[in-house]
Amino acid sequence: PFQVGLMEPTWGTLLMMSTIVDFIFLIDVILQFITMYPRPTQSGVVWEQKVSKIARHYVKTWFALDAITLIPFDIIELALNASEVAVGDFKATKIFRTLRLLKLMRILKTSRWLHRVEITISLPYQQFALFRFLCILLLVCHWLACIWAMTLQLAEVDKPRWIDDIQEIDNAWNIKTVESPLRTYVSSLYFCTYTMTSVGYGDIGPKNILERVACTLIVLTAGLCWAYVLGEVCAIVSDMNAETQHFRKKMTELNRMMKEQNLPYALRCRMRSFFLQNRYQALYVTRQKLRECMSPQLQSEICIAVNAPWIQKVSFFSTFMSIVEASESNGEDVDAHRACIADVSQALLCGAFAQGERFDNVQVLYIVSKGIVALNSRVGTNGAVWGEDFVLSDTELIRPIKGCALTYLEVLFLTRDVFMQVIQRRKKTCPLLGQIVRKFCIRLAVRRAFVAEAQRRAGLDDAPKRQGAILVRKSVITPPVTIPPAKEIQPRHSLPGSLNEEC
Repeated sequence: PFQVGLMEPTWGTLLMMSTIVDFIFLIDVILQFITMYPRPTQSGVVWEQKVSKIARHYVKTWFALDAITLIPFDIIELALNASEVAVGDFKATKIFRTLRLLKLMRILKTSRWLHRVEITISLPYQQFALFRFLCILLLVCHWLACIWAMTLQLAEVDKPRWIDDIQEIDNAWNIKTVESPLRTYVSSLYFCTYTMTSVGYGDIGPKNILERVACTLIVLTAGLCWAYVLGEVCAIVSDMNAETQHFRKKMTELNRMMKEQNLPYALRCRMRSFFLQNRYQALYVTRQKLRECMSPQLQSEICIAVNAPWIQKVSFFSTFMSIVEASESNGEDVDAHRACIADVSQALLCGAFAQGERFDNVQVLYIVSKGIVALNSRVGTNGAVWGEDFVLSDTELIRPIKGCALTYLEVLFLTRDVFMQVIQRRKKTCPLLGQIVRKFCIRLAVRRAFVAEAQRRAGLDDAPKRQGAILVRKSVITPPVTIPPAKEIQPRHSLPGSLNEEC
């Protein structure tokens, strides 16, 4: 556009580069006769493969415009001037050369390069969209500035032109703005910029009929582009603040509820603190919904990448992943195994506890995602896992760990019922995880059963001694304690560790 609107054609490097670009466009025109195009049908969009239909479609659409833009007007003009052919000033060719701008619009229409940029750049979509609209504004201003500058070459020299007022001011400093393409372009860009943004300083304006026609078209084009970009930017900015607006609405409803129910001041402060810290918990739900929209392979890869730290801390999950990695290194198909891990990750639920709250973990596996928690005699932070014995069906064999939130706490938890449903659902495609969990349950249940029975018997043997010591200290005379005979161990259920619900 800068060459078309501001520079006179001359033999040189610029003309050679323009010819090379025209040659590339010629190759593109030839390829368009054999390039498939999408065709809507009743069963959906299909790609047309017949060469005859492709050529016919191209001739009816873009061929006429492409053929005109391929005409080497610069070379023709230079050749006619060199041979002194009476063609006037040959300024009408400038109009046809501007059709190359439409050729550039066709390149932008494909938007393949925008798709590649979105893949390679990890920017939020809203910021990327704002940057894209900024580039569109600059590009449109550049094209309009070149068109506005081209009116200086199309207009007659003896007629007044829009640049005369600027030249009159620059004459005081001995500056030839008309003879400098760069200064002319800056002045034209200044006019088109304040025209598009509706500022309208008024120091530059059309002076002849040609400039008035061009200015009318520029005002219409700039106004439409500015209205479109402004509307899109407002929509993007409002979408960027959608979560903030939703949170503020929730806090307003909370304050109204606490006021209407006349809650104590201390409780109000605790509730506000909880909601303020719980503001970003909805991100987990959003991520879960995003994973559901992905393919099974991507779901499994993301779940393994995200949950690998805590997976390694659970013994049976760590064993399962080690076997899967060994099988994958041997070239075996492990997609079903990774899909099983994805199902377990999707079954995780998100919970939150306020500071000072207490909770237990009977048949529940907990993973800390944010905050600090006190677990009996130890402290857990981000990534801490406890309650891996949640797979045991006999709750008497589970060692309960009481948790206390030292700060605001967010956890991911998995219940036994949900986990067993995943194993049952993947029983045919991935029986390995069920077998590993069953062996883990049997070993853990037997070990804890023996320990519990040993502690029970040791407690019965030491009972007379402890009772006698207590009686002596308290000086209380009581009848002797009769120790019941040890009974044979009779399990109340089937063997602990089985995966069915009856164990």
